[in-house]
Amino acid sequence: MIAFLDGILAIAGTEAVVTIGGGIGLDVQLSARSADRLPAVGQPIKLWTHLSVREDNWALFGFIEAEERAMFRLLISVTGVGPKVAMGMLSRASGEEIAQALRTGDEKALVRLPGIGKKSAARLIVELGQRIPESVLGGMEIGDGVGSGPVGGLREALAVLQAMGLAPAAAEQALLVARQRDPEVSEDLEGWVRAALRGI
Repeated sequence: MIAFLDGILAIAGTEAVVTIGGGIGLDVQLSARSADRLPAVGQPIKLWTHLSVREDNWALFGFIEAEERAMFRLLISVTGVGPKVAMGMLSRASGEEIAQALRTGDEKALVRLPGIGKKSAARLIVELGQRIPESVLGGMEIGDGVGSGPVGGLREALAVLQAMGLAPAAAEQALLVARQRDPEVSEDLEGWVRAALRGI
């Protein structure tokens, strides 16, 4: 709805205000990383934006780079990750760092981010691991394709269990529990599936 703001910075910080002419100033919420890169008050600023509309609240989120906004939108597409949690994640880590953790299945890196527990980290990896756009990945050299890395292994194991008749949520939970008991089990697809079945 509002793709970007091009105006003058009136108030800096994570709760910035940008004047856009006609005597109008807009409240814009930024991640701490974006806030640190703002120009001095009174200087021109362009922010990529995302308008969050809820029944009781409208909020405008701003981003220095379009890639950060792309990651924000990916994060809030996952159940349980709202705009505030997504902004907290982007305040602590760059979009590229989050993308790397998602693509490589690095739950520990995600759990270190504010508002993210083990279940949320696992859900983020499953839902977003292979959906990271190249624009967010930047120059990282991470293997592509379903069969590469921990994310690919999880997707394959999920597919096997679902083919056996397990519901997606139950299959995912069983695999995650098996991996928590033995982190190395995910290195062998067949062994991981057997371990998950034993835990059901």
